[in-house]
Amino acid sequence: MKKLTFLVICTLLLSTLSAQQPMDFNKVVVPEGSRARTFEDYLVQLAWMNNPANKTFDEEIKIATEEVSIIKWNWTDDLDAVFNYNESHYIQDFFPNRVNPTDPNGLFTIFPRFNLAARIKLSTFINNPKERRKAEYELKITELERDQEKLAIRAKTLERYQNYLLANEILLTRKQAEEDSYQTYLLIKEKFRRGDAELDDHNSASTSYYNAKEKFISAKSDVKVAVIQLEEMIGIPFADALKYGPKDKSNSKKESK
Repeated sequence: MKKLTFLVICTLLLSTLSAQQPMDFNKVVVPEGSRARTFEDYLVQLAWMNNPANKTFDEEIKIATEEVSIIKWNWTDDLDAVFNYNESHYIQDFFPNRVNPTDPNGLFTIFPRFNLAARIKLSTFINNPKERRKAEYELKITELERDQEKLAIRAKTLERYQNYLLANEILLTRKQAEEDSYQTYLLIKEKFRRGDAELDDHNSASTSYYNAKEKFISAKSDVKVAVIQLEEMIGIPFADALKYGPKDKSNSKKESK
């Protein structure tokens, strides 16, 4: 019993840790150059790659990254270096043959021979790290905005794809209903010609057939609109996506003629 309880607790802990793992946005949108494993992922990948607005995120991230690098070295702008060579050593160091050893002034020496100094504003040590962190936050915000856009693009693309699938299913149903109504209409028409059916029966069958035909035509239009809306997202003809995408399109149905 204790073993069973221990296993249950471990399972719950592992499930909790797994649920808290951060989202992998390379699975939300398959990176460019990588092969999508499913047709749905392929559509999302196309929608992301072929939307010019999404390219701005890459450029903004490059700019923000450069800004972080620039601010990282901004402290050098406040750094001053000073070098001073002692004049009393100039003749002795560079023209020793001109020095009169008997002249006490000629051997006059002041130490140190040269001075090297550097100075920097104290505020640099306070402001520069803050400015760098601010730039890093702005970079992170841009990356998060890009990830949020990936979620939105995926949701919108898959929604339009599902609209296409639904419209196509409805089209198949309406097509079958139209064919059945037509066969019924032909049967009643023949009976009416032989006098085995009333005029009302003939008119009712005719009305049902034309209503079914109208719904079928409307369903065809709905499929075409769904394809147009999906192509707006993926940026290429849907027929090409069906042709070149992964061959696991079990739920995908080609547009009915």
